[in-house]
Amino acid sequence: MKSWVRLGLLAALAAAVPVMPALAGAKYTAQGFAIDAQQPPRVVVVRPMIFVGVLDSQNRQIGDPEWLAETHINLQAALKRNPSAKAVQWRFADWNAPDSKPLSDAVWQPARFINGDLIFKVPQGTMPVKPGEDWQKRLKAIPKGYYEYALPTGAVEELRASDPEAQFALLINMHDAYTTDGAKLARLLGGMGNVLSEGVNTMALPPHHGFAMLIDLSNGRIVWFYNDGAFGGDLRKPASADKRVAQMLTGWPLPR
Repeated sequence: MKSWVRLGLLAALAAAVPVMPALAGAKYTAQGFAIDAQQPPRVVVVRPMIFVGVLDSQNRQIGDPEWLAETHINLQAALKRNPSAKAVQWRFADWNAPDSKPLSDAVWQPARFINGDLIFKVPQGTMPVKPGEDWQKRLKAIPKGYYEYALPTGAVEELRASDPEAQFALLINMHDAYTTDGAKLARLLGGMGNVLSEGVNTMALPPHHGFAMLIDLSNGRIVWFYNDGAFGGDLRKPASADKRVAQMLTGWPLPR
């Protein structure tokens, strides 16, 4: 292959890499909150909301039950190995048990709302954006300041029921779609087509995002939170689950 052809192909491949904004993590710790080093609190890690599956050549996301079961096991093991385990008493249920049921929407709906709120404002209260409104302009106009977050009473009662002796509950939401070989080729060719027609690749990267939220079960207050739009580590594999958990616990409150 001639050098100029090789250089042209490499340039096209480089241009075909999606251009995405920086997906930096959003983090939050309630003012004055720290873990008590003398009395390590009991933290129940309730059944997480996790999607793990494939992203195929038609851009469909298809869940994989076997991967999910492996992810449940590896997530618990990685939390137990993480240094945070020295500061708290983790408590788990068997999420793969036949009688294990997901938490209701009464928990996840407000948690997702708070997650979305914190991503954009970290933390500045609510930000209603009207259809067609320039959200970036709206965001800049919001006054800076501290804001307290809490789950509603019904959600807190459901979390308490999972472990009546726990002082805190950890909510985890993860979404991972891994590309198949066919999808990788299709996305590469599609990206190159984007470059030719648009001048830039507008194809979105495979999703690997999520958040974790620590709730004080005495009052429902959110005391710690971390979200990332580009998580690393693969929870399907024990060797790389530690990387995911370490990133997920960014800014974990230190004992005082």
